Amino acid sequence: MRNAINYAVFIALFLTITDTEVRAQEISGLIEKDVSVYGFNLHYAEAGQGSPIVLLHGLWGGRNEWQHTIGPLAESHRVIALDLIGFHGSDKPEATYHNALLSQFLVGFIEALKLEQVTLMGHAMGGNTATYTAVHYPQHVAQLILVDGAGYRNPNRDPTAQPSAGMMRMRRIVTGSTVATTRNFLKRRVKDQSLVTDAWAEEAFHMWLNSARAISDMLGEGGDVTEEEMKTITVPTLIVWGREDGAFPLKNADRLEADIAGSVKVVFDNTGHLPQIEQPDAFNRVVLDFLAK
Repeated sequence: MRNAINYAVFIALFLTITDTEVRAQEISGLIEKDVSVYGFNLHYAEAGQGSPIVLLHGLWGGRNEWQHTIGPLAESHRVIALDLIGFHGSDKPEATYHNALLSQFLVGFIEALKLEQVTLMGHAMGGNTATYTAVHYPQHVAQLILVDGAGYRNPNRDPTAQPSAGMMRMRRIVTGSTVATTRNFLKRRVKDQSLVTDAWAEEAFHMWLNSARAISDMLGEGGDVTEEEMKTITVPTLIVWGREDGAFPLKNADRLEADIAGSVKVVFDNTGHLPQIEQPDAFNRVVLDFLAK
């Protein structure tokens, strides 16, 4: 039985690596790199030249979330897709993961690459990291692009409370359950469920297992920016949302638009939690138009 399970995991891992390598080859000039930050390795990939854009993945994704975005943006910008500390190809220290830690390593990464100011484009959890960084390290942030992610702190959150039964079920799924359960979870994140292929489900299954500790911690973390802090953000900000996002409802985008002065909000119809995958061409046009201003 154990051999059968090991074989199944090996096959899933092989398919994940193969699929990832194929997508990397499709993005012209994409280079895999590593850098030491505070003595830990951070993995990233970059393509293009110009003003830097750092892509920050969500809790349940990685570079695969940006597979349709990196190429078009790299035609006019230096695009850097980072694996946040604790996730995917980056080191996974035995730490308690929270927004301040992810932001600290992001700032260390920016400084290690001598980038000074960057555009941060974050999806979901990556959006939380982006707003936290814009509040606490504004000297490093030139622009924000927030994709179905805000970062507001829940004023009623009690970090000492025991997780609910629903949270326990969610944690079991997103830290490695089965490929079938992973597939069903992904289908609830997009409007068009046909987008969820076997390859995507198998890749996510591997990624979640590989980053289980950080995912488990960040699942209970949520955002960590107060409404008052959000209002201090003054950099140009683009807010992109799927109208049918069941994970982070549209009211979060409305709240961001109200709190960040001068921000621009774009909402895609018939779109769930992943507009950059569900509406890639329209998404890229919106982002490039924003960057060109």
